Amino acid sequence: MPSNGLPRKCRLHLKNDFQRVIQGGAKLQYNGIILWWRSGPGAGKPARFAVVVSRKLGPAVVRNRAKRLLREAFRLNRKDIQPGVDLVFSPRQSETLTHVHAAQEALKSLCGKAALLTDSSENKK
Repeated sequence: MPSNGLPRKCRLHLKNDFQRVIQGGAKLQYNGIILWWRSGPGAGKPARFAVVVSRKLGPAVVRNRAKRLLREAFRLNRKDIQPGVDLVFSPRQSETLTHVHAAQEALKSLCGKAALLTDSSENKK
């Protein structure tokens, strides 16, 4: 039975990768969530994703829920995001991420504003 989780190749892991995206990439903010993105070296590789959450967001339960919701939103929509892009999300308000549909809407709107969605996903709107 295939796994429904987020594959390892779709996640950012190394400190250098985070620094490259946050310091050298573009930044966009929408509805209490910040998105940093940068086109990666390989266009054939899948989009990679990470969530960075500050302790200012709230206790561990709130922070982990925000990470879980954004991760699930990315997992469900990763086929609509251009390949070879590295994304780092940072939620700043816990009230905006109440359920997975809100996280999906925030992810799609941020990626849409950054022109990171594939043509087929933009036609679905």
